[in-house]
Amino acid sequence: MKKKGLLMISSSSIKGGGPEHMFNLGNNLSDKFRVFFAIPFSSEYSKHLNKKNHIEISERKITIIDILRLIKFVRLNSIDIVHAHGKGAGLLGRILNLFVRKYLIYTFHGIHNKFYSNYQKKIYLIYENIFGKIDSMKIFVSASENDYAKKNKFSIDENKFSIINNSVPNMELIDFKEDQKKLNDSLNIKNNNKNIITVCRLVEQKNIYEIIEISELLTNYNFIILGGGPLFEEIKQFLRRKEKRNVFMLGQKNNIYKYLYASKIYLSTSFYEGLSISILEAMSIGLPIVASKVVGNIDAIKHSKSGFLYDLGDINMAAKYISDILENEELFLKISKSSQERQRNKFSYDYMIEKYLKIYESF
Repeated sequence: MKKKGLLMISSSSIKGGGPEHMFNLGNNLSDKFRVFFAIPFSSEYSKHLNKKNHIEISERKITIIDILRLIKFVRLNSIDIVHAHGKGAGLLGRILNLFVRKYLIYTFHGIHNKFYSNYQKKIYLIYENIFGKIDSMKIFVSASENDYAKKNKFSIDENKFSIINNSVPNMELIDFKEDQKKLNDSLNIKNNNKNIITVCRLVEQKNIYEIIEISELLTNYNFIILGGGPLFEEIKQFLRRKEKRNVFMLGQKNNIYKYLYASKIYLSTSFYEGLSISILEAMSIGLPIVASKVVGNIDAIKHSKSGFLYDLGDINMAAKYISDILENEELFLKISKSSQERQRNKFSYDYMIEKYLKIYESF
């Protein structure tokens, strides 16, 4: 029996949670489906792509040429299911589905309307409530994302949505006894201070300047920021002007876990999340989490158990939580263990793959 054809769409190939989730999901289901990817080309993800399974589309842009090429691609490859990841891919998938009439799954990966004006929010709501009817199934990557959609009056058919938590592979627990100076030397950091790490795309949503403010209260710790994006150069120049000595902008890295294993706390200052893959990766090795109390983060972290949630903008509260964890070894070990256990119990690949598989096979 011929396998069903599954097309995954992402409108961005910039390294981040959405594309990572898409490729991990697609590759884990390749034994049951013929999996194809529509994504702008990037060397970051070239290992997943070849001439047979990939159609290149424009970066964060909808074009008539892309739509026509996708229509042809879907028909030539006998695609049965289209799965759009993120807002741009959602619009592209919905337009495509007007012509090809396949099963369409839309995963939100964060509802990004926080920075919209009231007028823009109304337009976005109208768009979602009209075009959203094209979706065969909506997927929310966290319970709070689903709650946020309902609170913002998104029209959601109770029979056409599911909450499937983002998930990551299970990793080994960090070695608490490894020498910090040795770890820092491997990162080209010439001190033996403990590291607090953030991994994200450098965009307004991630609220990076709040990390810098927190770092000013904790000058005896290193703050490592990994990732690229439109704000990279702006933030780097800001750090140079201010002569910040304990903040390290290290750019995009392939081996994220090398840096996570060299750190003691994961810090997230985001204005909102879907459900952060980077936080889950940190939890998988047992890093305690200190994060802003916002959509997505409140699903990942159990306050005072696997980490701490601070009120957005309250840098003193965030700094206190970091100090409490790092200055109390017993507390650190307790939260570290709880962090990893929570990832294993709620955000492990096996559960996520099983739930998506049920949805795909239900069509």
